[in-house]
Formats: sequence, C-alpha cells, structure tokens
Amino acid sequence: MPTRHTLPVFLIAWSLLSLTASAADWRQPLQPMFEQHCIDCHDADAKKGGLDLQALSWRPDDAENFQQWTKVFDKVRHGEMPPRKKERPAAETLKSFLGTLHDEMHRVSAERQSREGRTVLRRLNRSEYENTVHALLGVDTPLRDLLPEDATAEGFDNVGAALELSAVHLEQYLQAADKALREAVVSKAKPEVTTEKHDYEATEKAYHHFYTQFGRTEDGRLGIRFTGQISIGELPWKGPVVEGHYRVRIRAQGFIDKHGPAAKPADKNRPERRVIMNVGIKTGRTGSLEHLAFVELPHDAMREVELIARIPVGKSIYLAPYRAVPELPDERAMVTGVCIAVESVTIEGPLFEEWPSRGHKLLFGELPLVPADARKPNENLHAVSPQADADARRLVRAFLPKIFRRPVSEADAEDFVALALDELKQGRPFDEAIIAACKMALCSPQFLFLQEKPGRLDDHALAARLSYFLWSAPPDDELLALAAQKKLGDSATLRAQTERMLASPRAAAFTRNFLASWLNLRDIDFTQPDTKLYPEFEDYLRDSMMRETHAFFDEMLRHDLSVRNFIHSDFAMLNERLAEHYGIGGVKGDDIRKVTLPPDSRRGGILTQGAILKVSANGTTTSPVVRGAYVLDRILGTPPDPPPKDVPSIEPDIRGATTIREQLEKHRSQTQCAGCHAKLDPPGFALESYDVTGRWRANYRAIPDSAKDKIVGTPGSDVRYYITGPAVNPAYQLADGRAFKDMAEFQNLLLTQSDQVARCVTEKLLTYATGARIQFADRDVIEAIVQRSKQTNHGLRSLVHEIVQSQPFLQK
Repeated sequence: MPTRHTLPVFLIAWSLLSLTASAADWRQPLQPMFEQHCIDCHDADAKKGGLDLQALSWRPDDAENFQQWTKVFDKVRHGEMPPRKKERPAAETLKSFLGTLHDEMHRVSAERQSREGRTVLRRLNRSEYENTVHALLGVDTPLRDLLPEDATAEGFDNVGAALELSAVHLEQYLQAADKALREAVVSKAKPEVTTEKHDYEATEKAYHHFYTQFGRTEDGRLGIRFTGQISIGELPWKGPVVEGHYRVRIRAQGFIDKHGPAAKPADKNRPERRVIMNVGIKTGRTGSLEHLAFVELPHDAMREVELIARIPVGKSIYLAPYRAVPELPDERAMVTGVCIAVESVTIEGPLFEEWPSRGHKLLFGELPLVPADARKPNENLHAVSPQADADARRLVRAFLPKIFRRPVSEADAEDFVALALDELKQGRPFDEAIIAACKMALCSPQFLFLQEKPGRLDDHALAARLSYFLWSAPPDDELLALAAQKKLGDSATLRAQTERMLASPRAAAFTRNFLASWLNLRDIDFTQPDTKLYPEFEDYLRDSMMRETHAFFDEMLRHDLSVRNFIHSDFAMLNERLAEHYGIGGVKGDDIRKVTLPPDSRRGGILTQGAILKVSANGTTTSPVVRGAYVLDRILGTPPDPPPKDVPSIEPDIRGATTIREQLEKHRSQTQCAGCHAKLDPPGFALESYDVTGRWRANYRAIPDSAKDKIVGTPGSDVRYYITGPAVNPAYQLADGRAFKDMAEFQNLLLTQSDQVARCVTEKLLTYATGARIQFADRDVIEAIVQRSKQTNHGLRSLVHEIVQSQPFLQK
C-alpha cells in the first residue's frame, strides 16, 4: 500500500494512463507541476477550493470541464497557485506546464471556433430592437418597455448566449411591431403646425394663490415655489390634439423668495443663488411626472430655453423649481424658498422631419391615399392599389431587404408575399394586407437575429456587426452600399467607416450602452441613498453623475487618450453641481466641461466618479468586498471566485458600533475566506474614502441612537440627520505585499498594471462588439492587440480600431 507521500505520484500516473494514448502524450509535461506543487492540496481527501485533480478528467467538449481547466491555467499563470507561502515552482517546470496547457486549450478552442463560430445566433436586445425599428420606420414610438427584460452574460445584455427567444417574446414582438407600423402609416391628413403661448397667471388663479405654493419677485412677477411636491407647476395647456414632437420654448428665471422659510439675512460674502428648474411632462395634478431635463436659471435675468419633446395626447408641460445652486454650507435639504418666475412658455408643433413618414413610404411607396368616407376627406385614409396583387408582391419584396439588412432572394421572400396575397384573398383591405406581411417580417428570425455564418463574415453581416457595435442600430445607406459593392472587408475602408461612425452623433449609443454593461451603469437607480444618512443626494446630482462618466469616456475616445486615465487622470468632466459635491471650486453652470485637476486632487479617473461609486454600493453603506470585486472584474479583468455557500456575508454596521475593517478582520480569520480577501479587500478599502453618493469622507456617517445625538437641521425641514461615525481608514496592502495609505497611492500602484487594464478594456470591448464571451482562442489575439496598442500608450480610440480589424470581429 503506498504511503501518503508516494500516493500523489501513483494517482497522477493512474489518472494519466486512464486517458487515451493521444491525450496522455500531451498531458505528460503537466505531471511534474501537479505532482510537486498541486496534488497534496487538491486530491480526493483535501480537495481545497473544491478542486479534486484526481477527478478532473480532460473533456474539452464539455463547457464546464473546459472552464475548470481554464481556471487551473489562470490560477497558475497569475501566481495564485501554488499559494505564496508554498514552495515556488522551478522556472522550467512552470514554463512547461503553462506552455503545454495553453497550446492544447488554444487548439481545442480554435477548432471549435472554426467549426461553429465564436458567436451563437444572436438576437437583437431590447434597445437594439427599438433603435432598429425607429431607424427603419422613421418613428420614435416607445417600444423598449413593451418587451421582456434581456438577460445578461459577463454583465453584457447583447451576448447571444444569454438572449433567449420565448413565446412571450414573440407575442410582445407582435404587439411592438404593430404599434410601430400603425404610427408610421399615414391615416390622416398632415396636422397643421400651430404655435401657442402660455403663462402661469391662470394657474395662480386656479390654486387661489396659496402662499406656500407661489411667490413674487421684487418686481411683482409670479413665481412658483418649491414645495417638495409635484402638484403645482403644470402649464395651463390641455396638451396636444395629436401625439408627436413639439418645440417648447421657456423664458424663466430663478430666485429665492425673500419672504419664504429659507430667507437669509443679506450677506455680501454669500455667493449668488441660481435655481435649477425641472422640466417634465405630466397628466393632471395627480399624474406621474416624466422627467425631460434639468435647466439652470440665473437669478438676475430671464433665460430662454428650447427643447423638443414627444408629448402624448392629454399630457402637458410641467415646470418646477428643483434646488438652489450653489448649495450653502448650512443647508442640508432643498429649501422651500426656491422659486422660478416663468414669463412665458411657447409650444410649437406637431413637428415632422418628413411627411409621409419614412415608414409609410417604405410600406406603400407613392400609392395614393383615399378616405374611407368621402364626406371626411382628411380622416381614415388608406393606401389603395388598382393592381393589388402585383403591388403587394413589389412592395413586400422591396421592404424585406431594408429590414433584413441584406439582399433577399425570391425564395426568402415567398412566405411574406404569400401572407399578403392570402390576406387580399380573404377580403382584407390592401393596406392591412401589407401591414400584416410587414409585421410578420418584423417578428421573423431574419430580422430579430443577426445573420452570420461560420467563417469570415460576408460584407452585409460585417456591416451589421459594425453598426450594432458603434450605433446599436442597423447599417445606414453608406454601409449597405459598400457591402453591396463588397468593399467593406477592405482594411482601409473599414477603418475609414469606423472613423466616420465614431464621429457621428449616433455614436452616443456606443458610449451609453457599452458603459451601461461594462461599468454596470444601467443599475444606477437600483438603490437610492438613505435620506437619513445622505440628504444631499437628489435626481439632479444623479443626472450629473451619469453625464460626467459619459463625457469622460467620450473625451478619451475623441482624443485617443490612454486607458491609464481610467485609473487616474489629471482632468475631470464636471458641472457646478458635481464640483460642489466633490469640493472643487471655480466651476459654474450646468454644462459638463473639462476641468484640470490640481496634483493633490482626490478626483481623477473613473473610480472616483460619483456614478461608479454609487453603483458599487448600496443605498446605505459601502462594502470593501463589493467594491473590491467591482474593481477586479470591471477594471482589471480578474473577477474573484464566488464566495463559499456556507460563509455569511458581511453587513456594515450603520450604527457605527463596529467598523467594516473590524468585521472583515474577523471574517478573514476563517481559512476558506483569507485567500480571496487578500485580492478583494485592497481596492475596496482604498475606495472607503468615498461614500455611497461619491462624496469624499474622513468619517463614516451613522444613524443616531437617541434624540440627544440628532443634529438640528434647516427649520421646517423633515429630513432626519446623521451623526459623525468612526474614522475611515483606507490604508491597506496588495496581495503581493505593496502597501498604500490612501486612494492616491492605490491609484499609483494600479498604474503599474497598465497592460492589465488595457487587456481588460480590450476584452470588454470585444465582448460587446461581437456579442460573445471571450474564449480561450481569443487570448492570443487580445494579447497582440495590447502589445500593438502600446504604440499609442493604449489609446482608447486605437483599441476600438484594433477590435474592428481583429479576427474575432471579422469572423462569426
């Protein structure tokens, strides 16, 4: 019977010999590493980390088995295994192990890609579906919320493997397609464009000039006062007769009512007060408010603001004061003396870019419109045809290539044409028969899925992949023309088109949707900061935070700035509200602009931005574990292992009795927790200097235990206040022993890992661009991109170009 010391050799030999001869040949170089450094901890008895190497067979066609081997490879490659306290492998042993395992796993992965392609058949997600229908039909009917929520993979909602298609999806696609087509089709004469001008005098009379709801400027102009409610502020306009786009011009100014509860004695050292106005759409006094924009108003003059909004029938424009800027040190809540004086609101519309709509022309071409009742010549219009069958064939066949994003053969069009002809045979009106066929097409696999075949993408598939990458929308006419000429596959042409598309306003969709997935910004509203602990947080600040991160990414993309700026930058994209929140002076106004930061600034990079700090926390507390996992996954691309099922989570103490550091020290004393926390905790503690709203802090905030602890706030305010809790200690050390005392020093340590940050950003871009998870065979491509991008210091725009030119992007 073998002893405990000889058992590993015996088991390894048995495991290898149990495989086929060919498999044993390639695995032979792995044996020294397993035998000398792995099997003592990962045999059937010890099974540390849940890994039993005795039972780990080689079944590369099994996704779970292949993923387990990938995990083994990565743990060894990153130096996590064997543990640092154990004897380190000899350089030759390590090189042989990693080289052998890499080559075999790369071969298997590459063969699978060649056989099946990287991507599965990928469905358009909700945003892409809505954008596509809008672009094709020339409408902006809200469709996204009609469809089921999309599942995600690796944080991305456009990965094909996660985008299922169910009967529920099909039913709701039918509803969405019908709604969009009905809006696109002309059924009435073109509405007359009218202009109406309104003020708020009628509103004052209707509400009998309640003092708490209205105020007056010094020259007697009516002002609407902030009350914390949305009952006052609706314009005395009954709303449009026709739903559509309207141009709204507002002339208003802000002021602080000197007779209001927030009145302060005159103080020449106090800054001038301006007011943020909330503009929205609302139905009646009790209707819900749909926010449109926050607008800053001066205190000493009227400002004219213009915006264009889609306004449904029965809804009206709503204006209300929101808050004063700048926030004064002794204010902890929005004050009730904040007012806006509205001189006039002018509404023009409905507005039309084209008439009939693009969608109507796409469905019916130039066919005449006739009324169902000759006595009402402008109502119930229908497209008619003297040769219905022939026109049905012609129109449906012309419709399909537009929505399928490629040429369509007679055979591919047959089912859709047959449906239109069958509807005509059943006695349906001509226009309804066309709509039925088009609705079927908008719910078909050819429309809902990106049509890609294994191997190199054809030009039309490449056009679609590029347009959904950079615009989240279908290819435009220029891309389709190049695809038809088979020119898009040319490297120089592809680069020129990428530049053109990045320069387009439509590229805002790339910034918005990529950041929603990569940085998890789609969950910005998943939690709301506790008003007891963070009374300063409000919607205008949240809105400014999102604009900051989008503008920062745009600035980097526009100027090809290094991805090192994601870690730390010497600039920030701020408006006054953000600067006020961050403690940065000299920034005035609502517009986001580039602001140079001093060397000792606590800001710079995305990790110190409010939106990032909010989505990586909950509404009450921060957790170094949660934020640490966020940094490892989203910034470094080295996500931690999931926690053991039997280990309870850490909940910070909002009463301040114990610090999160004290709780985690006790938690890490458990053997099964220490290894992961050595990686998780350092970035999390570095970020502890920022609260859930992104404000820098020296101390935690805590909920008071008794009435004597409560802070006296603004008179008349119902905000509950906090007490100062324990001091924040952001100091820690990395798993490799390098120490830091604060966020600035941690950022400097991260900057030494620029290649890893570039590798992570490249992986995230490639996942988003292709709609597929990163596979083992992609690693060499990613590494080559990272090395080439050093020529531009890992410039973000350069990385986008590298992605578009890469083999994974150009192939299924």
